[in-house]
Amino acid sequence: MVFAAPNEALTRAEGVLAADPPPLHASVAHQVIGIWQRDFGDTRLALAHLRRARDLASRADSPEREADVLATLGVALVHSGRTREGLAAFERGVARGTGHTRARVLFRRAYVWWVLGRHGEALEDVRRAIPVLRQADDVIWTARALTLRATVHLALGSVERADADFTAAERLWDTTGQEHDKADAVESRGLAAFRSGDVPAALRLLDEAEERYAKLGTPTFMLTIRRCEVLMAAGLATEALAEADAATAALDGIGGQSTRRAELLLVAARAARLAGEPRTSLARAALAVRLFAGQRRTWYETHARLVLIEARVATGRGSGRLVADAAAVAERLAAFGAPAAPEASLLAGRIALGLGWTADAERHLAVAARSRHGGPPLARMTGWAAQALRARAAGSARGVLEACRRGLDVLDDHRMTLGASELRARATAQGAELAALAQQASLVSGGPRRLLVWSERWRATVLSAPPTRPPADPALLSGMTAFREIAARAEEARTDGGRPVPALEREQRRLEREIRSRTLHMRGGAPGDGDRFDVGRLLRRLGDGVRLVELAVLDGRVHVLLCGQGRVRRFEAGLLAEAEREAEHVQAGLRRLAHPGAEARLPLVEAAGARLQELLLGPAAAHLGSGPVVVVPPGRLHRVPWALLPALRERVLSVSPSASSWLRARDTAPPPGGRQVLVRGPGLASGGAEVTELAERYGAAPGGASGVPGVRGGVPGARGAASAAPGAPGTASAAPGAPSGASAAPGARGAVPGRPGAGRRGGESETDGRAVAGPESAGADRGAGRAVGAVGRSGGAPGPSDDAPGGAGTRRPTGERPGAGVGAPRRADRDPGPDGMGVHPAAGAAPFARDVSRTTVLEGDEARVPRVLRELDGAASAHIAAHGTFRADSPLFSSLRMADGPLIVHDFERLDRSPYRIILSCCDTARFASVGADELLGLVTALLPLGTAGVVACSAPVNDAAVVPLMLALHKGLDAGLSLAEALRDARAALPDDAVHRATGWAFSAFGAA
Repeated sequence: MVFAAPNEALTRAEGVLAADPPPLHASVAHQVIGIWQRDFGDTRLALAHLRRARDLASRADSPEREADVLATLGVALVHSGRTREGLAAFERGVARGTGHTRARVLFRRAYVWWVLGRHGEALEDVRRAIPVLRQADDVIWTARALTLRATVHLALGSVERADADFTAAERLWDTTGQEHDKADAVESRGLAAFRSGDVPAALRLLDEAEERYAKLGTPTFMLTIRRCEVLMAAGLATEALAEADAATAALDGIGGQSTRRAELLLVAARAARLAGEPRTSLARAALAVRLFAGQRRTWYETHARLVLIEARVATGRGSGRLVADAAAVAERLAAFGAPAAPEASLLAGRIALGLGWTADAERHLAVAARSRHGGPPLARMTGWAAQALRARAAGSARGVLEACRRGLDVLDDHRMTLGASELRARATAQGAELAALAQQASLVSGGPRRLLVWSERWRATVLSAPPTRPPADPALLSGMTAFREIAARAEEARTDGGRPVPALEREQRRLEREIRSRTLHMRGGAPGDGDRFDVGRLLRRLGDGVRLVELAVLDGRVHVLLCGQGRVRRFEAGLLAEAEREAEHVQAGLRRLAHPGAEARLPLVEAAGARLQELLLGPAAAHLGSGPVVVVPPGRLHRVPWALLPALRERVLSVSPSASSWLRARDTAPPPGGRQVLVRGPGLASGGAEVTELAERYGAAPGGASGVPGVRGGVPGARGAASAAPGAPGTASAAPGAPSGASAAPGARGAVPGRPGAGRRGGESETDGRAVAGPESAGADRGAGRAVGAVGRSGGAPGPSDDAPGGAGTRRPTGERPGAGVGAPRRADRDPGPDGMGVHPAAGAAPFARDVSRTTVLEGDEARVPRVLRELDGAASAHIAAHGTFRADSPLFSSLRMADGPLIVHDFERLDRSPYRIILSCCDTARFASVGADELLGLVTALLPLGTAGVVACSAPVNDAAVVPLMLALHKGLDAGLSLAEALRDARAALPDDAVHRATGWAFSAFGAA
């Protein structure tokens, strides 16, 4: 019973002892309590009970009972770190028992051999036990023995043998009521799936096992170790480290098994190294080595030494001693038959190469390279990495590129088995070394074109194919609905009371974990070659007028690949680390400029933009020509506001995660019908004023398309239309006391004139009662002195206003450059021309044009997530004005606030086709988490693979009121037939020339090619 219903068995055993039983019965009861404490509680208490059980069995004069207890005691002693005593107990148990009992003792000794890493002895004892257990028709113990043998096979890399034993064991478990053992079988199948390379299946099975264990109320330390291994393989090393450390603390809290503590420390050491925390890895690995040595667990000690050497190398150490240590570890692992042996040989070869010991490096790398021909994907990747390093040491650039290509092909196939975009993105980290080696070889021998090909080979690969659509899983759908409700209640509590509600936040985190877990279970489609990047095709698409600037990073320095006019040129720019620091300074400056009163910061921000240009473009800035520019930055530079750079400030500018994704966006055909959707979320400081005015412009009713009866000159709550003469169309009426030509921001609740941010509650932001730019007179009214309110479109509370003394910033010339006005003529059916930046119909498709008569407006209670998703699916264009929240800790839970709660990235991934164009006039919607080799996770990158060809989004908190004229001018350009990039350029030029409006314009970028 102790493995079928552990807690019930414990209660019954205590009841037996309370009834003053005879020695034989008391021995059984103490043994049950000892097993429970050994596996789920305090090993010291376990040893006390098991010794008492042994003594009582001896008093009962029952050799079979004594043998059985000695086996249980032996397991407990080994788990407590007393290996010599434990093995001695087994020797006595084997000698005392006979037949069926001895077979059970042999099985448990085989388990101990596995714990100790002595797999040969484990297989021998299981081989002796299984026939006897089968002959006795002992279903439970036969199933346990088969499960153990399968686990040993997995440790030795024999996946097929393990699968056969697991299948046979599962058939036996189905005939029993052993719930704990059944959960263990599910856990073991998860381990088998992981060893065969099926990460989604492994996560699903381990989560199922965890649910089963939870129903039994038993701890799951071994499950945690296995789950951490899978998380690391999936690129989730930081999570693995947190789980391992939490489990270690819990184990220490109950005085649990010393063996499990050592294993948890080992997995934490590996996770810390992969998470970029080498000193943490060093500490955990050193302690694990000491524990394993004391427990006489040579197999595990050797694995811990491998991690210890890797951590030392990661902290910057490299010496001949480390080469020898790594080589010794590799030899020992190979003797054990451990799958990690090639990894150790690769490490020895790397260290030797770093020291210039080419002969030694070749010897070790040749051994590691053998693994490239077989085994699971990551093992083959290790082999191809070794082969690439061998070729580089031999001076063969061709050999390097071939090995890198083969290795990345293996990883591509592996990634495509993953359904979740997060896992696909994080898995690319496994290929970072191969990609870097290929880029370096290309730089030396292949010229700019080859470097561009290899830069594209490993850039934004997740966007090359749509993510697997989440299944119609009722549990997942109900979980997302519950999450939305709880998140809305938590936000309401924070807004009303100013303080979070711990119970609601705990439930929100639980639902997030459940949603994410179910999403990670998704399997991908069959591996495929996908589209290979073609430089010639890119250059043909660019023509003579457009320049594409792809930034590659090699050895910490930015290299600019300038594509256009039929050629690719390379320029060296600055150091990536310096550019990242400067970009953070710029972001801080933009945050301050979002508040009135920070004008003195403007010259500093502009100067930082000039420094960024020097670091990121270098001499390439002088060769951009006069036409449109497409910037393709690496993932670590995703927060750069590119429109701030002087050479790009007045240009038609778009940003793309890769040249390949830009080409795909350019060739994406818009959906027929030109349907557009306007969405206004709750709580905006301006009331989402641009949606109100756009709805009025297009004559659309809330919750439906334009032309619906009952529309009274616009949407209820829209600002009145007036110019200098009240009632004239095209401009907004001024608020009382506002400067001439300005308009009051609608929706400002409790605003107090003259005080920034007045009326703001919680994370919401209200206007300050001062004037806001009017909708359509933006171009004419530049410099008219409009005032703006406080920041309002981020999910969190805005920062304080800058207290620096006022000072006029450097102003742009007031004269417009030719063609820069919002009303620049452009026919919607005009040929896109060679610049490639206008309307981009796919071959044979009609040019894109918006049908403003088919406009749907969703606001108030209509702006609920299910309705919003239905309307967005397949739309030609969409504009969403809502609070945006970026989640750096969990980027796929980044959200836009709707009436019923957050609209998250996971929701967008359920769309059959996202809108062809989408405008996100919200803070932080262009923020991403940089993961894997060079991947980005966030709102924009979720939309691009789903049919969206162009996005306008924001990379910083912005002033809510200042967003309104920018968005209205942007739509005016789109109505005139401009592309998103053209319309955004002209909208910036049409804004007033004060610091707040300029900062707002710089914060928005156009992504893609629509």
